[in-house]
Amino acid sequence: MSTRHKFIFITLVVFVAIALLVTGCTGAIARGWAGGTVSADGKTIFAGSMKGKVIAFDPISNAILGKPLQLTAPVSSGLSCIPSCGGQTSAALTLYASPVVITTPDLGTVVYVGGNDGKIYAYQFVDNALRTDAEWLYPRQGAMNGQIIGGIVVANNTVYFAMSDGTVYALDTNGLYKKWSYKINSKIWSAPVVDGNTLYIGCFDKTVYALNAADGTVIWKTKTDGAINSTPVVYNNRVYIGDYARHFYALDAATGNIVWNFPKNDTAPGSPQNWFWAKPVVLNGVIYAPCLDGNIYALNPDNGNLVDTYTFGNSISSSPIAIGNYLVVTTAVGSYAPTKQIGKVYIMNTTDGSHREIDFPQYEDVNAPLFSQGSIVYFHTTKDNLYSVDTSAKESKLTLVFNLNTVK
Repeated sequence: MSTRHKFIFITLVVFVAIALLVTGCTGAIARGWAGGTVSADGKTIFAGSMKGKVIAFDPISNAILGKPLQLTAPVSSGLSCIPSCGGQTSAALTLYASPVVITTPDLGTVVYVGGNDGKIYAYQFVDNALRTDAEWLYPRQGAMNGQIIGGIVVANNTVYFAMSDGTVYALDTNGLYKKWSYKINSKIWSAPVVDGNTLYIGCFDKTVYALNAADGTVIWKTKTDGAINSTPVVYNNRVYIGDYARHFYALDAATGNIVWNFPKNDTAPGSPQNWFWAKPVVLNGVIYAPCLDGNIYALNPDNGNLVDTYTFGNSISSSPIAIGNYLVVTTAVGSYAPTKQIGKVYIMNTTDGSHREIDFPQYEDVNAPLFSQGSIVYFHTTKDNLYSVDTSAKESKLTLVFNLNTVK
């Protein structure tokens, strides 16, 4: 077996393992990969743990604000094989989607959370503490089919998200009343992106959909060569997204027509060797497309020509983040890798391609999306640790903020 085929085989094994955890068919409790979000005034961060907690803290002092919110659900809601684990009647929710926060004069500060119980919740943040009882939830009775695997987006006074069963929802931010839903007959693990009056989302049926954000009607849909898990980016009236066929596309945002795809020839030297999983990043007029083959492909957004390839070695499954002229990237090695390999943080200067490199502690990886406040970037690891790095420091180092699971 060639090195390329070994790599793809290993990725498939990891993918199947994740799928089994998501569907709850392994006898083990699924572990989420939620990140965090920052309030509009920058004074509060809300982070999701791997075991159903949402923690509010001050980014200056790292002081915990109020008590952590612990989300649970009855095991009858279908959580991963819990009845076989000591007859429990409830279990911690698994959070794949990062919490989302808004602050308005009418609503105050509200945090929206979705889990693997088929519900979405809204919690008020009052007097520097999260209220323990949900202000609103949807649906009020029963549950939606599936789980929220991708992210939650708030725009146009609406909460947008997709369920793993292939349904896209739009709920009113005030009360979580349903505005509309649109059913796609395939799984959705990606998050929607809302640009103006249009929602864009990719799906396992190898299709990118553009929906009217006001009523959910289809504007266009475009077939790609592979299933889609990546979240798209909208830039200069184009939609940029990658798929499992190792292709990356630019679509006309108004019509859905494919403007270009990369690579133009799969057999060309330097072509991607694995899936595009993480969300791409636009920085200084360049599209940076992270790939599970350990590379980030820098592409010209106008024609898809390869500007440069940045090789990081291990898989890039967590969406990078741009801070000034820097691109902050994490690599993951997974449980299949030799023990001498470790996950790393790279702070790459996109003006000259140089980078700083920081090691994670052994056996820790990052699958959650990165998030930031000012020059500080946060990393939620597979051991439920939250780390930070100050990208403005000359000697960048990894700082443990706290373990999300043990916060009380």
